[in-house]
Amino acid sequence: MVKLDTPVLPVGSVPVLPVGSVHKQMEKIMSIIKTFIVLLIVLLTLAACGETTPQANWELTIDGNVNQNVTYTYQDLVKLPRAQLKDILTQNPENPDERVSWKGVTLFQLLQEPGGVEFDIGWSALITLADGSRYRMGLADLRGALVALQDGQGNWLAETTETPIRLIAPNKPSSSWLQGPVRITISAP
Repeated sequence: MVKLDTPVLPVGSVPVLPVGSVHKQMEKIMSIIKTFIVLLIVLLTLAACGETTPQANWELTIDGNVNQNVTYTYQDLVKLPRAQLKDILTQNPENPDERVSWKGVTLFQLLQEPGGVEFDIGWSALITLADGSRYRMGLADLRGALVALQDGQGNWLAETTETPIRLIAPNKPSSSWLQGPVRITISAP
């Protein structure tokens, strides 16, 4: 005959554990579940908020009559607070007018970042593009201008075009908007 060290319970009976140990086990389980839920919420929040930005090897230099010359990398521009130009009329004489939107950094913000610049609206900007071409525009024409990083649907220009930034002057026809600025030189009259 086999000798059992533990008492045999009658059929249909349930073992009874001390109340304190059941309570402690339930607390441990609930603590683990709460920790898991909090971690899951944090991960989902980070995934929803974490906007992925493309990498681009691009620099934009602002110099001339400014307090301090500054060069922004593409990653610098992406990190700055963004503004949006909504429903800008293209005013393109070669194509039917349409309304477009852009997201990016205001030119005024970039001019103010490196210690600020005191300029008169009669001053001008010489804008050099990646292909070497240069365009002069009055700062009055650049009022409200945006260094666009995204189109109105949120598509990154770095992923959809050859140049990751554009200079959009909302007061000028779209034929005056410049793709791929690399240098903006501010000058007095």
